[in-house]
Amino acid sequence: MKDIMPAKAAFFDRDGTINVQPPNGGWVLDWKEFEFMPHVFDVLRNVKKRGYKTILVTNQRCVAKGLITDKGLEAIHLKMQERLTRENCEFDHIFYCPHDRHEGCGCRKPRPGLLRMAEGLFAVDKEHSFIVGDSEADILAGKSYGITTIRLGEPHPAADFCIYDLSRLCSLLDKLGL
Repeated sequence: MKDIMPAKAAFFDRDGTINVQPPNGGWVLDWKEFEFMPHVFDVLRNVKKRGYKTILVTNQRCVAKGLITDKGLEAIHLKMQERLTRENCEFDHIFYCPHDRHEGCGCRKPRPGLLRMAEGLFAVDKEHSFIVGDSEADILAGKSYGITTIRLGEPHPAADFCIYDLSRLCSLLDKLGL
């Protein structure tokens, strides 16, 4: 059932934001390959304490390429959530796009479909919501959806803000009044 009260949403990309990006643009295909980025637990706990719904939005074309099944990817996400739950910072929801670049789906970032999916669960307060990601696709999805965009890593001209380290997110949110 959808909440009718607007909710602040904090959207996070996965690879390169929540977990270490595999080398050479690869994919995490097994839980043993999943390594959390530094400061993830503290940051997610802090964001949740601020009243945000935390939502993972991730492109996973490795499914379309046949490198992993939906079930395999969901098993990785289940293990990730179990660890986050032990740290009191689990995601409120996870959305992923299993399609390849050429499929033209509406859910693959840089399109905003994954972010729009959250509206099926609650009314998103876009004025007080944001996305954090390490790629141009993350930033463009957030822009298209109409929320604040925060680039993790090197600056990008389309990003509203840039932080070099995830640990800087909460001080940025303080500065922005979010």
